[in-house]
Amino acid sequence: MKKRSENNEAPQFDAEGYQINMKDLNGELLPAPALEFQPLSHGGARRGAGRKSIGRKPVLLRLSPPVLDRLRAKAKAEHKTMSEVVEERLETNR
Repeated sequence: MKKRSENNEAPQFDAEGYQINMKDLNGELLPAPALEFQPLSHGGARRGAGRKSIGRKPVLLRLSPPVLDRLRAKAKAEHKTMSEVVEERLETNR
C-alpha cells in the first residue's frame, strides 16, 4: 500500500493558476520532482552534414500559360527538367 501524507498547508497558485505546493493527490504521495534538464552531448546537426550544394540558385519566374505549356512539353519530350531546357536555350543564344 502506498504511503499517504497529511496535507495541512493552504494551496498556493502561480500566475497561470497551477498549484505549486502540491505534494500529494487524493492522499497519495506524488513522485519526486524531476531532475533538471541537461541537453544531450551527442546527435543533432553536425558541420558538413546535409545535401551538398551543386552551385545552382533557385529562381522564381512568371511565365504566360502558353510559354509554360511549351516549356513543359519540350522538357518532357527531351526527358529533361525545365531548368535544363531553359539553361541550354540561354547558353546557345549567347
